[in-house]
Amino acid sequence: MNEQILIDQTIDKFKLGKKWFWIGIVVAFIHALAGLIYGITLILEKDHRREGIIIIAFAIAWALFSYFVVGPWLLNWMTAKGLIIPKLNIQQVQFPQQLQ
Repeated sequence: MNEQILIDQTIDKFKLGKKWFWIGIVVAFIHALAGLIYGITLILEKDHRREGIIIIAFAIAWALFSYFVVGPWLLNWMTAKGLIIPKLNIQQVQFPQQLQ
């Protein structure tokens, strides 16, 4: 009987740890710095060090990917649509000569 209770508690603990792992991945996807902080807190827990390392690695990889790939692509797309930088026609202004 005690073995069954112990097994049930272990399974519940595994499900809870798995849930917090996926929450950490989602947090890292939304904001990389928050994912790093969450991963560091998981590393400090003895039972969840592996999950913390995975979340930190994912947060760093996602930050680099979004900075070097998604950011420039988004900037080019928005510039082409005229959403960020309007296309201006610069005209040269001629000042009249100063009167003496």
